[in-house]
Amino acid sequence: MGASTLNPARADQRVDGAVVELDLEVMSLRQVRAAVRRLLEHAAGIGVEDAVQVCDELAGNAVLHARAPRGCRLIVAGHSRFRVEVDDASPAQAQIRRPDHTGGRGLILVDQLASRWGVDYHGGGKTVWAELGTRCGGC
Repeated sequence: MGASTLNPARADQRVDGAVVELDLEVMSLRQVRAAVRRLLEHAAGIGVEDAVQVCDELAGNAVLHARAPRGCRLIVAGHSRFRVEVDDASPAQAQIRRPDHTGGRGLILVDQLASRWGVDYHGGGKTVWAELGTRCGGC
């Protein structure tokens, strides 16, 4: 199944690559992981399993800890850059915490695997994002 058939996802094309939007209210994390693999199957310079892990951690955190609506954008810029953005309606901070028996390893993994990541707060919610792949000036 190609990116354009990920229903209830919406896929479109940008000049510099592909963008796939996934509704985390109706898609399972398994479907998100599969979508990342399909989207990156021909991308060079991006560790596919690293990208899958990062997406799984960010989307999983939103599903487990945040309020709806929740969505996820997968963005491929050229053949060597990948960005994931996960939106939710929770104002709670996304931050690395000390791991314990309840978890706390997700953002540590994201921090280790992504070339950079961050959180943008807006209108009572947030977007947690991460980038993987080759970094280039001005990108």
